[in-house]
Amino acid sequence: MSRNSVRVSPAAGSTRRKPSQSRARVSAEALQQAFVRVLLEHQGRLAKVTVREVAAVAGVGVGTFYEYAANMRGLAALTIHLRVKALAAQLQACAEAHREAPLPARVEAMLDLQLAQIADDREAWAALFRLEREVTAPEVYARQYEQWVALWQQALGDEVPPARAATVARMLHSIGYGAVTQALLTLGPAFDAQGSLREELLLAMHAYLAAASTRT
Repeated sequence: MSRNSVRVSPAAGSTRRKPSQSRARVSAEALQQAFVRVLLEHQGRLAKVTVREVAAVAGVGVGTFYEYAANMRGLAALTIHLRVKALAAQLQACAEAHREAPLPARVEAMLDLQLAQIADDREAWAALFRLEREVTAPEVYARQYEQWVALWQQALGDEVPPARAATVARMLHSIGYGAVTQALLTLGPAFDAQGSLREELLLAMHAYLAAASTRT
């Protein structure tokens, strides 16, 4: 990770033990995958998901579940946090890979990656987005949001006046994240990541950047 990389902090209170060993990591990942599978089977209703069901699908004992999460809400918060963290890491790598490209191309590459990752697993992302504010503590949600803004600010480089960089980054994240999540939650099967949504988002982002870059 580069010196200027953006760190994503862990979800507070979501885990009991950090899975440092390979076997423990496998168990943690199996529980998260099982949780998403069972959640989808229950049409996204967290109240219907039980510890026994998730543990059985994961192939671990109930005791193992409680080594990693205090309860089902804790596992839900952890799963959401780690998915968002992984996506943020991919976006950061994308920004670094395109840092020599013009700013519009940089923004387009980051948007395309975000759209592709969410579209590839849209049902799971939709279910988790619905749960996000329910199970994530407000201070954790706010901290994660600021870390995404910092990621976009890093991607802007020096092409936006320093006094406006944080504001511009916040707006870019709001345009992209806000539109993608709302479209995913409201359009369902009609969600088209590579169609009109992408074109409209690029239009909005490029127009905003063009205007923002001229302000001091």
